[in-house]
Amino acid sequence: MNERLVLCSASNETYILGAAVALCSALHHLSKRSESPLVYVLDGGIRERSWSKLQQSVERVRPDCILQRLRPDMAVFEGLPQDWGSSVMAYARLALPALVPDDRIVYIDADLLVQRDLGELWCADLGNAVIAAVTDLNVKTLGEATLPIQELGLPEGAPCFNSGFLVIDLTKWRAEDISTAALQYLQRWPQHAANWDQSALNVVLYGRWKAIDVSWNTPGWWADQGREGCTLDAPVLHFVGPHKPWLLGYDRGHSAQIFFRELDRTAWRGWRPSRLRQACKWAKYRVWQITNEVSNRLRGVRSGIMTGTGSHAKAGIDR
Repeated sequence: MNERLVLCSASNETYILGAAVALCSALHHLSKRSESPLVYVLDGGIRERSWSKLQQSVERVRPDCILQRLRPDMAVFEGLPQDWGSSVMAYARLALPALVPDDRIVYIDADLLVQRDLGELWCADLGNAVIAAVTDLNVKTLGEATLPIQELGLPEGAPCFNSGFLVIDLTKWRAEDISTAALQYLQRWPQHAANWDQSALNVVLYGRWKAIDVSWNTPGWWADQGREGCTLDAPVLHFVGPHKPWLLGYDRGHSAQIFFRELDRTAWRGWRPSRLRQACKWAKYRVWQITNEVSNRLRGVRSGIMTGTGSHAKAGIDR
């Protein structure tokens, strides 16, 4: 096993604060004795200014880190169910095997915070498993995940993993073409993809994943409440669902304060959510949404004209 830890994440501009905390907290807790870590970021729409700040942040924490920016073809995921941020960024990790040449990676979502050395898991023996993951504490079984278990012959009580923190054997993943199988599931069963790529991966990787301790993927709001023994000093705090600390209303919990402590190690030091920032954000999102809808309609009209199915084309034929 290569001693150089390979860390991957995916982000767009909406999640850039989370990505900075996820990556920098992981690098901060990584043993200084380890070889220069390699970090890949799947860029689904990060502004240049934000990317520069991310580079500065990573360099501050770990000057020897090699940071690489990858741009997956997000068009491949168009039409799939959208995530909490009304985007298809959740599927970006499916592009990793084609873009990353390494044999093994640790994948972390851009909405979690690392509080322990990931080197503890880097050399873990996966056996015949393709990935190591944590049983999802919110959706613990395949039966709870609204999957087509009867049609696919899957056991209702089988554990369901959370895809936000994964140790991935990319060699096995590529050999079994897991990404293609996951996309085929999503296209065949979009009504059974409540958890987006996680739904697909739990079907495709049934029986092929190794469970690791649940503390490596602890929901932040569970830790705030001490629910089922979850604690704020867990190796990984995951701000699942809409509970993002950078959003006004979710910025007061104890786990959120830990997030901001880590954020202050980055080039975003001192940033906090405000009503004005929140209003501007949603206004920008609404403008993007309207622009996207208009663009899609225009493309449909142009396509109809070119193929002879549009109203103008039909009028021409009638004449």
